[in-house]
Amino acid sequence: MTNQRLRGKACTNLFYLLFFPLLLFSLTACGKEKSDYQGYYIYCTDTNETRVEGEEYTPKSKDTDDLIREFLRRMDREPENISLKKAIPENVKIDEYTINSEGNLCIYWTASYGNYTGISEILRRAAIVKTLCQIPAVETVEFYVAGQPLTDSNMNSVGFMTADSFIDNTGEEAYTQTTTLMVYFSNKSGTKLKKVPIETTYDATIPLEQLAVEQLIAGPAAIKKISDTELQKTIPDGTKINKISVKENTCYLDFSDDFMDKRPEISDSVAIYSVVNTLTELPNINKVQFSIEGEQVMLYNDYVGFGEPFEVNLDIVQE
Repeated sequence: MTNQRLRGKACTNLFYLLFFPLLLFSLTACGKEKSDYQGYYIYCTDTNETRVEGEEYTPKSKDTDDLIREFLRRMDREPENISLKKAIPENVKIDEYTINSEGNLCIYWTASYGNYTGISEILRRAAIVKTLCQIPAVETVEFYVAGQPLTDSNMNSVGFMTADSFIDNTGEEAYTQTTTLMVYFSNKSGTKLKKVPIETTYDATIPLEQLAVEQLIAGPAAIKKISDTELQKTIPDGTKINKISVKENTCYLDFSDDFMDKRPEISDSVAIYSVVNTLTELPNINKVQFSIEGEQVMLYNDYVGFGEPFEVNLDIVQE
């Protein structure tokens, strides 16, 4: 590993995303749930490359930069347990890494990392991310290969990852995961938003940002566990997601032109911020940039500025 250094710059984010078809494997924090051990782990894959497991590890370093270097060096060595394989392959090296003030850690791999695909790559990536995200100052990790952001099988940038970005299932349930999304629907008058927790079991190959917007499109009446009958749908009927991705903590959301046919009982701000507030509840999203049918639209409903990224608006939320 050469030229490792800290840089205060923002890293590139994608998403997507990680919920790339994961097939049948388990990401298991081995020992963490089974004992009272509260220290660090170095995560590895099992020899059959079916799951991720962790070995207890006590680092010598204290500060963030030294911890990152120490963990990367340790992951480049064979595990003590002979039934495990190291996360960083023998022929893969790191050109450098950077971390900014927000805790976004970018790792720049040599081109040889690109030789790893499918389950083997996902498991190794999960082990590396899970290991590094234990460091207090590291919030997210992003991979670059030969200077370019790592992409998934659909050529979408994978972007920022956290330990929770990887599913934790086994066996026949490996394609599904249960999560709680915070979704913002309209109140009865259409002038304020109401925050609603929705617990859902979903196909783990779907990006969370896509899932969240799909819940908005469906509306509260279509979600069985919502008991508040005064909630209103904010997204016009027929609206479709053409594309959604995350880069540098901004979600780029392209809707069909149906989104512009605002529901008459909903205010402009409620329509826009139902989407923005819902997406910014996700840990990797701070802003939302809209487009319609692949084009940048400057005005919403003829007079509301729509060309710049939107940030969360809590003033419009009803307590």
